[in-house]
Amino acid sequence: MELVVDTNVIISALLKKGITRKLLFFDPFEFYTVPFAKSEILNHMSELIRKSKLDEEAFQYLMDTLFAEIQMVEPDIIEPYREKAIEIMKSIDVCDAPFVALAMHLNCPIWSNDKHLKQQNHIKVYSTGEIMEQIQVIK
Repeated sequence: MELVVDTNVIISALLKKGITRKLLFFDPFEFYTVPFAKSEILNHMSELIRKSKLDEEAFQYLMDTLFAEIQMVEPDIIEPYREKAIEIMKSIDVCDAPFVALAMHLNCPIWSNDKHLKQQNHIKVYSTGEIMEQIQVIK
């Protein structure tokens, strides 16, 4: 199953050794994101390192390991979907438009724990709990 991964999911995996981190290494899934996710994390890196209680080297290693599991899709690939994604997200959170555009390009759902992303009705959005339910279906 292909899934677009929102930044909040990656941050969750960076901050806590838990189900989100385990799911990112789970085989039946192929994960995708946009460079914006990584730049958002880098912009808040010192805060995230502090919250994770990891030292900088361990945090960087974990981040590199997680991003090795997630295919980065360059912005030019999703450009044809950009305007439509902005239109969909303009009254919700336009910052999430790149994830919507990528999901439109791949014709797959988004994995996000941002409840506001579910306010749009063009792309299916799964929370972590709903991903766990999908695993039960796969088994």
